[in-house]
Amino acid sequence: CVRSMQMCAHEMLFDCPYYEQQMYPGDTRVQLNVLSAMSADDALVRRAIEFFDLNRRDDGMVPFNFPTTGTQDGAAYTLCYLGMYPDYLMNHFDAAWLRARLPGMRCSLSGFQIYERADGILENLPGWSFLDWVPRPGWKGGWAPGSRNGGANAELNLLYLAALQGAAKVEDALGNPEMAAHWRSRAERMAPAIVSAFYDDGRGLFASDAAHQVFSEHAQCLALLTDALPDNEARGLFDRMIVDQGLCPVSVYFSYYLFDTYFKFGRGDLFLKRLDLWKDYLKLGATTCLEEPEYPGHDSRSDCHAWGAHPLWFLRTGVAGIRSAAPFYERVRIAPQPGGLPRIKASYPHPSGEMIRVELDFANGHARGQVMSPVPGEFVWRDRRVSIQPGIPCVIGP
Repeated sequence: CVRSMQMCAHEMLFDCPYYEQQMYPGDTRVQLNVLSAMSADDALVRRAIEFFDLNRRDDGMVPFNFPTTGTQDGAAYTLCYLGMYPDYLMNHFDAAWLRARLPGMRCSLSGFQIYERADGILENLPGWSFLDWVPRPGWKGGWAPGSRNGGANAELNLLYLAALQGAAKVEDALGNPEMAAHWRSRAERMAPAIVSAFYDDGRGLFASDAAHQVFSEHAQCLALLTDALPDNEARGLFDRMIVDQGLCPVSVYFSYYLFDTYFKFGRGDLFLKRLDLWKDYLKLGATTCLEEPEYPGHDSRSDCHAWGAHPLWFLRTGVAGIRSAAPFYERVRIAPQPGGLPRIKASYPHPSGEMIRVELDFANGHARGQVMSPVPGEFVWRDRRVSIQPGIPCVIGP
């Protein structure tokens, strides 16, 4: 994973260093978080967001890829680009830079209104609505199921919901409560419309397409990450997702969203089990992450695609549990999910340049060890909460 990121990070990000040598917003959103877990230097993070923002179309859509001599468009990747703003808000601290990018965020988000039908659901989105490489019926050419002929798709609408929710957080943090209320009210209108259009009562799952023919891990994890269902129903959806063998599985790229869901619901053990895909890379003799799983009759196409480096992010933010708990990383929450691991030693580069450090042992349901952070926060282990003071070792005992 580290080598994949190194091979794809130059004066800009590449996906990949041999074929495209371009940035794609879906790839880039994942890679920016990987970079955030590797280094406190946010120069590439800011530059990547600027490239898309400064090359925005008149309708608010950003390029599907950049730079390129041709033209390729896809509204799905503009939705991924919008996810970079709340990510930056939480993981870095250049508020002046982020404020300068707000007009671009607003323009891109507002551009989607022309594709809303009466109930707020998006349809007839322009370009290639790529979602993931899934070798299953309904996923031809990576298209979001049901979207190829202009139909509505659950995942795209859930990404739109996430973009609205994220924009509200950014506006609030930058002191724009009126704009935050605007985006939040649109999100609150959108969520029940998505449930009405895509939730299948018979299966207790979200369908990917309006005809309720395709069911995937993709739709379930995005619904859970956006809180599309109330808390008392979300746990049931999560439990059904992890046991239903008929769901179309996420591939390398979209595993990012599935892993985020696992950790949201406290199941770091499931993340560790799904790392078999990356262990198989080693069996193939690969030294970087493949674009797609490789198996007899199916070639990976690209042998170095850094969208697959996201286990680096989740080892630190999920297994070690080091996460920003306030805008501009002013607070930290350390809530490890070791699964079956007996010991964790990890660090995370805080944007101040100092490291957040975790060194813990786990046995008999207890956590013991020490955490250290340059910012205040809390350590969480099951029902225990321990206050963390900046610069002072926090000793964790049974």
